[in-house]
Amino acid sequence: MIRSSAVMMLLCLMGCADRSPDPQEVLEKSRTTTAEVKKKLEAVQKSTDESKAKIEAMKQDSPDPAELK
Repeated sequence: MIRSSAVMMLLCLMGCADRSPDPQEVLEKSRTTTAEVKKKLEAVQKSTDESKAKIEAMKQDSPDPAELK
């Protein structure tokens, strides 16, 4: 039992050591992800600004409820 546990631990450690990512790859992927997120954030901000402008335009075009009475 102890021997099999030791072998399993050794295999796990060897597996983890082989899968360590290259720091340069991690950095490049992080930069790519950051750029994609910035583009999406800019698109959301643009959409939000357009929605706010439409709402303001609708408010200006609609009659005042006090004037309807």
